Amino acid sequence: MKKQLLVTVIALVPAMGFAKVSDFNAMIADNMKEQNQLHSEVKNNVIEARDTARERIVIVENESASYNAPTRKDLLAFKKEKKNYAPSQKQEFERLANEIHLSDE
Repeated sequence: MKKQLLVTVIALVPAMGFAKVSDFNAMIADNMKEQNQLHSEVKNNVIEARDTARERIVIVENESASYNAPTRKDLLAFKKEKKNYAPSQKQEFERLANEIHLSDE
């Protein structure tokens, strides 16, 4: 009796392992099917979005208020301009004159 029970248990262990593998394969197959379906839905949505005409919204402000924000000169300059920037002689003289004028006050 013990031998029969032992043989039955030994025979069932690989069968249970095979059942788990077949369930795992079924899970993978379902996942692939759902993934393909999702991919096709996204592709169709992208195609529909490209085909529809885009509406342009223009915002106009009635008030004549202006908003000024300080910006650095080199913020919008190219890298080459930043490296090779040298103020002109006129600008240097103006800056020097302003500094002298401010120091006199």
